[in-house]
Amino acid sequence: MTHFHRRRRPGFTLIELTLVTLLVLIIAGLSTPLFKKTLSDLSARNTSFSICKLINYAQEMAVLERKNYKIAFDFKKGRYQLLELSSSAKPPVYKKVTGRFGRLFGLGQGLKLSGDRSGVVFYPDGHCDEISVNVLTGQGGYSVTVKGFGNMVQVTEVKIEQ
Repeated sequence: MTHFHRRRRPGFTLIELTLVTLLVLIIAGLSTPLFKKTLSDLSARNTSFSICKLINYAQEMAVLERKNYKIAFDFKKGRYQLLELSSSAKPPVYKKVTGRFGRLFGLGQGLKLSGDRSGVVFYPDGHCDEISVNVLTGQGGYSVTVKGFGNMVQVTEVKIEQ
């Protein structure tokens, strides 16, 4: 009687590979919603600080160039833009600022823009209109508040109760 000895070959069986693949898919499926929430919160924070930087730039330019600047918000379309007062137009009209600060800024996917006014004007003496603008996700977001004079820009976190 002859006995055949099977030699084990190094490697994985199909069942072992299937189980590892299944575990990886389950872990990825469970972590995806958490990753999306973190990504949208990061996008809201980035947009809020971009609005702050644009506000600070508009305040500085209004003082340096001795003319009014305005940030106009389009809450329905989720956009905002920096405008400058055209001194040659009668009646005065705000026109788009040239350069990178004059482009039309948009929100990331899943974000909403809301506020109590559709624009904030910055004057040559350093003061501006008061405004509060919110950049919101489904769970919360950030509120950017301007308090009139100087660099009084505040960013606070907003939580939405469900």
